[in-house]
Amino acid sequence: MRKLAQNRLQDNLRQSLKYLMLVFNDFFILALIFLFGALMYWYAQSMKTMPQGRWFYRPLVAVLLWLPLLTGNLVTLLQEADLQFLLPQDEQMGQYLTPLIKYSMVLPTLLIALLAGILFPFATLKAGLAPANYLLFAVTIWLAKFLQLKITQQNLYFGRKFSLVLVNLVLLVVLSLAILQPVLIWVLLVLLVVGIIAMHFILKRKTLFDWRYAVAQEEKRKNRVYTAFSMFTDVKEKQVTIKRRKYLDFLLPRSLAKENPNRFLYRRSLLRNPENLNLLVRMTAFAVLISWLVQNWAWALGLSCLVIFLTAYQLLPMADEFDDNIMYRVAPITRKDRGRDLIVALSVPMLLQWLIISVSWLLLLPLNLQLWEAIGLLICFSILVVQLYLPYKIKKRKI
Repeated sequence: MRKLAQNRLQDNLRQSLKYLMLVFNDFFILALIFLFGALMYWYAQSMKTMPQGRWFYRPLVAVLLWLPLLTGNLVTLLQEADLQFLLPQDEQMGQYLTPLIKYSMVLPTLLIALLAGILFPFATLKAGLAPANYLLFAVTIWLAKFLQLKITQQNLYFGRKFSLVLVNLVLLVVLSLAILQPVLIWVLLVLLVVGIIAMHFILKRKTLFDWRYAVAQEEKRKNRVYTAFSMFTDVKEKQVTIKRRKYLDFLLPRSLAKENPNRFLYRRSLLRNPENLNLLVRMTAFAVLISWLVQNWAWALGLSCLVIFLTAYQLLPMADEFDDNIMYRVAPITRKDRGRDLIVALSVPMLLQWLIISVSWLLLLPLNLQLWEAIGLLICFSILVVQLYLPYKIKKRKI
């Protein structure tokens, strides 16, 4: 079973590297460099003017270091066929999951180390934590993540299943309280070690593996990973579930008598296809987040323009979405001007994205004349993307 796990890990690593090479292309790396540079610039400037010793600094450090616990879900790499072929191997699943738990700890460990390094000046200089206690707290966070994975492993067997949401909330409260006193950090560290040892002996007694639950959880995990990859490239393994969202029906026309068929299909696809709608929501939220982080109208304008451009670029494949649909092929729908119909259908979402970003600027950034100029420049850029870039790309694709 251990060899099977290692073989599946190698296959999974090859697949992940294939998509990561497409995601982290030159353009995206450049965007990350600008974003990280803007964040570090804001961080360095804020450290100069930030008062020391506020009561909420230490809980804030705990909350920020707690965030990596939400990443790195347990990777089991189980498949639907395992319900038949591995069913007699219940007692050997512990050996199978051991290397997978180590693999699942890689990403959280890197994030904890990176975030702990970034927060070190704030935690020691402003929050008043001794360097040794801060290092001990980072180790405590790492042990908390390991215990979380052990609890997730326990949930894969028949019996009582613990809510991971509740576990994460309990860890958040306990970590926020423990960081207030160095003695509490030591107490929490000991409790986590005892909890890990207890879970080790509990798992040794577990024999009945809940195969259907485990396979379903792995499918959800893989779909989340594929969703992240699909923001940048096509992922053939991703399963898309189209569903109606009644609360968005007001964005569709009430009467179809005078509606252009292609425009209606594109609008409905944008609202009901999770790939398209989630992309629009995530990119808009990302633009709002980076605007709040940089706290500078020039950086916010440049990065938001980049986000708007990436949104339009990633929504372009909607033009070919119905090409393989037989009902679309046989329906009496004119496909000659569908490129123009796509531009009309995307103009409203792009305008809505500009509006949300602009409102967030008014709420989060200092109000001045430059900010209003930035809002005007952002809408000009959005119009250029819709009126010049999209028609150029559509003409190039011969849509």
